[in-house]
Amino acid sequence: MSVVRVERERTKEGEDRYTVVENGTGEAWPKDGHFNVVGKPLPRVEGHLKVTGHAEYAYDVRLAGQLYAKVLRSPHPHARIVRIDTSKAEALDGVRAVLSRQTTPDMAWFQDAELFSDVVRYVGDEVAAVAADSEEIAEDALRLIEVEYELLPFVVDPGAALEPGAPKIHKDGNVGGEIAEYERGDVAAGFASADVVVEQTYVTQAALHNCLEPHGCTAAWEGDRLTLWDSTQSIFDVRQTVAEKLKLPEHRVRVVKQFMGGGFGSKQIAWKHTALAALLSKQSGHPVQLMLDREAENLASGNRNPTRQRVRLGAKRDGTLVAIDAEIVQAVGAYRVGGESADVDGAYQTLYRCPNVKTHQTPVYTNTGPAVAFRAPGYVEGAFALESAMDDLARELSIDAIELRRKNYSEVDQKAGKPYTAPDGLRRCYEAVQQQFGWKQAGQAKAQTGGSKRRGVGFAAHDWIGGAGHPP
Repeated sequence: MSVVRVERERTKEGEDRYTVVENGTGEAWPKDGHFNVVGKPLPRVEGHLKVTGHAEYAYDVRLAGQLYAKVLRSPHPHARIVRIDTSKAEALDGVRAVLSRQTTPDMAWFQDAELFSDVVRYVGDEVAAVAADSEEIAEDALRLIEVEYELLPFVVDPGAALEPGAPKIHKDGNVGGEIAEYERGDVAAGFASADVVVEQTYVTQAALHNCLEPHGCTAAWEGDRLTLWDSTQSIFDVRQTVAEKLKLPEHRVRVVKQFMGGGFGSKQIAWKHTALAALLSKQSGHPVQLMLDREAENLASGNRNPTRQRVRLGAKRDGTLVAIDAEIVQAVGAYRVGGESADVDGAYQTLYRCPNVKTHQTPVYTNTGPAVAFRAPGYVEGAFALESAMDDLARELSIDAIELRRKNYSEVDQKAGKPYTAPDGLRRCYEAVQQQFGWKQAGQAKAQTGGSKRRGVGFAAHDWIGGAGHPP
């Protein structure tokens, strides 16, 4: 396709709607053609601003009369708030606004929770927020807030959370969303026809984003219009969510993001701190900046799902896969914040040619910080387990690890039944590894036997729905 023009129309809500008009398939670029831009090193348009320190990030916003906010967070993984007293914090000189369950209108957030709930479900859950003339005063005010907790039973392991009698994290139980089931072919028959079956359970831990620029924003009101300078990957999602929570028309919420110091998926949604900054600004009558410190960034701004994956692979003696079966349990944390669960099952369904595939994926609530998108969410965890199992199978069959993958290479998306746009792309990656890495020679090298360190070589493949897939 080649773009002819972009048409713009104005909706009755005052928003711009764009339509890309294309024509046909266009002419293919010549293989050895000369291009002025493609394949040429070009300076980034924002490069000068960044290297000279002129690029403005969310943390750099400074407005007249700006206040600074901090959030009081739960020290317990599961507890009921019996009593909260913010009077001493409110009386502290320099404090301009205080929010808590007692002073904030009910605002639904996540599942059966509010912006401030009477039950906290993980260490780091929001309990209260303060805006003051300086960060130091805000921190002093947090220490003056008195909270009495009734401690509740908690569970942090997703497997344990599914056991009968496990503490209930939410009123409907601990299954954190829709159970995803997929099957093609006849998996039982596939394993019955296999010459070799390998089975193993693989565990992946939570991983934290730790962006160089932490989450946060500055909120300012002008009459009934709200402007948010937010460190976000999704300005429209932030606008939509905040407008919905504050019961504002979307055209009265403006989100500004000029530069962002990392996100990796964790900044694709609106988090509570953005609404808190807006409410504190409304209450105080001042712009309010609420930036998470490093501790809050690690506790309350998302993580990669921990998983437990039981994997079975069945193959013929020549390495041809005849069956794949994966039973997956993934922790989504205390709340499901990014829509449905990450696709840990994805790689099992698409990466290798196999007629008989079955996956069963269960998302589970735990008393831990919420999981959120993290660089190909789910596929990374799934690829780790699947590729580890493929290595086990290669050893069992005494077949080279790359040759086993070549044997089961797929040029089509087996779920959609359509060819990939670059069906030979991954195969070329295999070849590049063999040539550039010296794969055969490295595999033949003898392992070091002495000392406390070992050296080895490994290989793994990976796919992701966000890359180039089959044509629509």
